[in-house]
Amino acid sequence: MRSLCSVRAMFGAVTRSVGSGALIATFAFTSLQSQAQWQDPLQTPAMKTLKAPQSLLLDVVSAGDRLVAVGERGHIIFSDDDGFSWSQANVPVITTLTGIYFVDATTGWAIGHDAVVLKTDDAGKTWVKQFDGFEANKMVLEQAKQVKAELEDELKKVNVMGNSSRISDVEEALENAEYALEDAFIDFEDKSTKPLLDVWFKNKQNGFVIGAYGMIFKTTDGGNSWNDWSSHVENPDRFHLNSIADAGDGRLMIVGEAGLMLRTVNGGDQWDQMFSPYEGSFFGVTSLNKQGVQFAFGLRGNLARSDNFGSSWKLMNTHTEQSLIGGTDRLGRVAYIVGNGGAFIKGIDVGRKWESKIRAGRGSAAAIIESKAGHFVLVGENGVELLDKLGDRLSVSIKSVEG
Repeated sequence: MRSLCSVRAMFGAVTRSVGSGALIATFAFTSLQSQAQWQDPLQTPAMKTLKAPQSLLLDVVSAGDRLVAVGERGHIIFSDDDGFSWSQANVPVITTLTGIYFVDATTGWAIGHDAVVLKTDDAGKTWVKQFDGFEANKMVLEQAKQVKAELEDELKKVNVMGNSSRISDVEEALENAEYALEDAFIDFEDKSTKPLLDVWFKNKQNGFVIGAYGMIFKTTDGGNSWNDWSSHVENPDRFHLNSIADAGDGRLMIVGEAGLMLRTVNGGDQWDQMFSPYEGSFFGVTSLNKQGVQFAFGLRGNLARSDNFGSSWKLMNTHTEQSLIGGTDRLGRVAYIVGNGGAFIKGIDVGRKWESKIRAGRGSAAAIIESKAGHFVLVGENGVELLDKLGDRLSVSIKSVEG
């Protein structure tokens, strides 16, 4: 089994299995007492704690004038004063949350381990569960059965036609489909769940969630129902899908494991692979839509730039070998990217050159956003951090407020 190459699955993705009445989790249970104390992460509300802003956080976004961040133990926190103080939301799960997205000031979705999808309609103060890994497993299994059946039918047809090259292609696709079906059946039987790693919505109705082992689901009704969309994606090896970004005009990009780069020009109906300049994992992708420029970034400081929506990419010198995890843009013109070991880089001349520095404290960061006040809000292994425009830490204390 491949390891999850994503800092949004930081410190290892938690998977679990429930079979024959026995729970198998990340840590083995060694006594009947500890088994009795176990709580289902999908059925247990997140605990309120004033330490939430200092705990592991993996994404942060804006919801109007509010900032909302997500992280471990189901923590969702929000700030109405540009990140100086934070309150904790009411969340129905304690699973680690890895991504969040708002379409307006009140409506948003959060995703995470156990393939959980949460929704809010009150700017992130309260959340409800819409989807989880058990439902995902059912969909993936049914999709795998359908794909295998369709390829078997196609193989019969091409055999009759005697097209040897096409026969070879279909046989290879069928072999991959059989592996996929076997894996899907095992996950379904063992009740093993996988993490979702990013989320994007076009509006209140239409959106995508993506994750480990090629998981991608689409909704057209605001998350009330979901469809397995993997058959629409050119990802036969089922590489992890780590990040999704909007490039405008119905164009989207996804980046992932092993240099995987995908794009769509029709709002996600079909995703095609792009040529990748790098074979290692990309953790993030961001777009300067006003400039028509995209950046993909990942392991060992690798960052690629495209001026033509991925038709070609050029690797840039970032002056760091730290893995790059999260990025943001300033007024659609300047990109800022953060990552492991305190890495903080800034794009110059629309990302044709990059300046690099190491933040004080050297804590790894997973996401960055610019506040309305003009300073940066970072989240990562140290929780919330505030930086000035030069990337230096503000000398202020982050406060927790009872929600």
